[in-house]
Amino acid sequence: MKKLVLIASTATLLPATAMAELTVDAYGSIRVQAESVSVDKVTNAGDDKSYTGFRDAYSRFGVKASYPLSNGTTLGAKLEIPFNTAEMKMNDPTGFAAYYKDPNSLDNNYPRIYKLTASGDWGSLAIGKQWLTYYNYVSYPVDYFSSFYSGWSTYAYFRREAVTYTSPSFSGLSFAASAVDVSDSKDSNYLDTMQYALSYTNEGLTLSAAYEDQDENIGGTETLGLSASYTTGPWRFATKFEQANSDISIYNLYGSYNLGKYTFKAHVSEGDEDGYAAGTTIHLGTDYQYTKNLKVFVEYIAEENSYAVLPDLDIADYLNAGYYSYGENSQAIAVGARYDF
Repeated sequence: MKKLVLIASTATLLPATAMAELTVDAYGSIRVQAESVSVDKVTNAGDDKSYTGFRDAYSRFGVKASYPLSNGTTLGAKLEIPFNTAEMKMNDPTGFAAYYKDPNSLDNNYPRIYKLTASGDWGSLAIGKQWLTYYNYVSYPVDYFSSFYSGWSTYAYFRREAVTYTSPSFSGLSFAASAVDVSDSKDSNYLDTMQYALSYTNEGLTLSAAYEDQDENIGGTETLGLSASYTTGPWRFATKFEQANSDISIYNLYGSYNLGKYTFKAHVSEGDEDGYAAGTTIHLGTDYQYTKNLKVFVEYIAEENSYAVLPDLDIADYLNAGYYSYGENSQAIAVGARYDF
């Protein structure tokens, strides 16, 4: 990571001993995997049922800046763009951003993050495209794998434009509220969804609850999520439960064990048949931290319904299947590497 530090004297506004420091950091993460995929029953007859090749695992480049004020508040800014290493272009590999800002585009080439922040003893405020409150409190605790297939078993939206306030911790208790632009639809308000979260942390245990309420113009879905995680020594355990409109649910259970440079991971999820991520999913993996910046991994995932595992790289096939399922009884083995700088 390269750092540029600019020192600006503010003697005309502050005492002679006071200085303001603007810090700008550039960073990146290259993540790629080789994989072998098979789908027992594809949705569209005639489509390939197997695939072997390379897939990007959320590579990105970014720049972030921070500027502390004399009153204890720190201002910040962040811009992060995706880079698809398998296709060698600016592109998000999932397709989740495909129709967010351009209804006719499958390029997924919008920045992953662009936001302005302010933080201090009073909490923090973020404006712009960011990781969303509901995801952070409910879904992230079980989203700990290294491959492309991490984190799909959820009803959460990952990143959208939003205005978010997060409180400071009050003896381990904190809360957050966020107004989100989920749909970017001309038929709805700009900030068409509200998200609220409450969390408690104490001695390795974190308990969280979050609620999402969408405007009627974009479906009116109400989603409740609960999560718990606990870390003790080399062990980490996490679980979550989500329920949408009081009638469809998804359950997740995650565990990991750290042994030197190795981390062994296991995850299972069960989703109701009428919802996204339906059926049973089993995900196993091992990471090896080769150096401080370089990690290698091997993972296996099996899905009863193919909402993450696809038999090819054409994300349009998945979008045309309605985000729900591309086939049945799918499996994937991925071997990859991640290099952070």
